[in-house]
Amino acid sequence: MPETITSTSSQPEPESDPRPEPTPEARQAQTLTEMVALVDDAWRQFLRAAGAFPSERMDERLNEEGWTRKQMLAHISAWHDLTHDRLGKLILTGKSTDLTENADAINARVARQAIGRTAGEILKEMEMTFNRLRRQLGRLTDEQLAASDGWAARVIAANTYEHYEEHRADVHQPPLPDGRSGRR
Repeated sequence: MPETITSTSSQPEPESDPRPEPTPEARQAQTLTEMVALVDDAWRQFLRAAGAFPSERMDERLNEEGWTRKQMLAHISAWHDLTHDRLGKLILTGKSTDLTENADAINARVARQAIGRTAGEILKEMEMTFNRLRRQLGRLTDEQLAASDGWAARVIAANTYEHYEEHRADVHQPPLPDGRSGRR
């Protein structure tokens, strides 16, 4: 069973979504090629939105008691790395692995570590962790993706395209009234 990703974000989804949500059936990857396509497409969209978000607003809290945007992006990086490591163990041993730490504890630690880092550092790290994860995906086989009732597919989905969707509203910049983006 994939881990639950907890978020402290309670911001509502933007009213006009630039891309309609695919149906659940459309998001079920049966092969590694399909999985990689889902991951890559979702990543490009999420990275584009995160990179376009004004750096000076990255320290704003997502809600009154929650993370800053920087902390949320560091959280994305941490789950990339955890997924990379877990898939590596699957590739080496043929066995799925559980988390060795509670998801809330992981998220809290990552949020603390993001304090004092710049938005640029966080964004660069997020790209690097994705690239490592992406290389790891390339090492998987269709058989490994489907093994243990699709354990790898569920973990990948939960920590990539489903995770980006969960945090999309946190980096969404609606266009300004004149049609320009919010980035300066």
